[in-house]
Amino acid sequence: MVTKQARSEETRRLLLEAAARLLHQDGYAATSMVGISHAAGVTKGGLYFHFSSKDEICDEVQVTAVAVLREHVNRQLATRWPALLRLADLSRALMRWLDTDPKVGASFRLAREMGSTDERFVLFSRAWLAQVRQYVAEAVAGGELGADASTETVELLVLATCVGLESVVSSRIVVLDTDLAAALAKLWRLVDLDERSPRTMAGGGQA
Repeated sequence: MVTKQARSEETRRLLLEAAARLLHQDGYAATSMVGISHAAGVTKGGLYFHFSSKDEICDEVQVTAVAVLREHVNRQLATRWPALLRLADLSRALMRWLDTDPKVGASFRLAREMGSTDERFVLFSRAWLAQVRQYVAEAVAGGELGADASTETVELLVLATCVGLESVVSSRIVVLDTDLAAALAKLWRLVDLDERSPRTMAGGGQA
């Protein structure tokens, strides 16, 4: 017998998944509470029982996206990869999530569209950037980068490449005939960042 709590949790999950899909596909302005309830197959009353506003749903979508990031990083901790390989793998994982995980895609789009007006929309993006900075710092401390390599420059390279690739694809400036993760792996090979990256990690990124 399905308990009341289990039904409530399932309803909340359906609402979050519907909101993530709509936010990723249509953006913040075009996504409405009514649209989310219809997409989830939940009554408007059921929606407002769980979430009082669209911004509250956006917050929760980003929290679940950060959980995806943390899970990936925790898997990386079980490896003995050098920091630069973990950085390359993390960037490829982000590209894959943008293709396959609406929670991450929605969080990235929220930051791009709304981050300049309200910091609540950059929760996931800042968590991802903080992880990039940690790996770059570890690479510097471990002597993986040349003596003349600037920490800020390496961070900017990763950030600009990932954000730029997502932007040109989502805006359909160009249409790639391959997936984002594979496209990024090719770019990294041009700068030798991904040259020795493992092709797979259990449950993790794949170029």
